Amino acid sequence: MYFYDKLKDLRKLKGYTIRELADRSGVSAAYISQLENGNRNIPSPDVLMKLSEGLNIPYAELMKIAGYLDKPESGEDKPKAPVNLRRFLHDNELIFDGIELTEQDKEWVERMLSALFWKERNSRNE
Repeated sequence: MYFYDKLKDLRKLKGYTIRELADRSGVSAAYISQLENGNRNIPSPDVLMKLSEGLNIPYAELMKIAGYLDKPESGEDKPKAPVNLRRFLHDNELIFDGIELTEQDKEWVERMLSALFWKERNSRNE
C-alpha cells in the first residue's frame, strides 16, 4: 500500500474531511488532497509531524508509513520492561479527556487501582 492510500485511510478512519485535517494540522487542504491523490512525493518530516498531530497518531508511525523509518521485522521488537504504574501516576503530569489531573485526582486513581487489584494481591499471598 502506498503512502497516499494509507494517509487517506487514516484520515477517513478518524472521520475527518480533508478540510478538517487541514484545520487540525496546519497543512493546506490543497496539499493534503494532492498527497492523497498521489500527485505529490512523500512529504518532509516537518509536514509529517504536523499531519501526525492533526491525525492524533504517533509521529514515528507516520514516519514508518512514509518510509523514513524502518519497520521492525516480526520478532525483532525488544520486550519492554514493565512500568511501575504507581510511580508513573506520581511522577508525571497527566491529562484525562482534556482535564489535567490534580494530585488528589491521582491519589483517587491509585486508590481505585489498589481496590481493583486487592483480590489478586491477596490470592498470591495465600
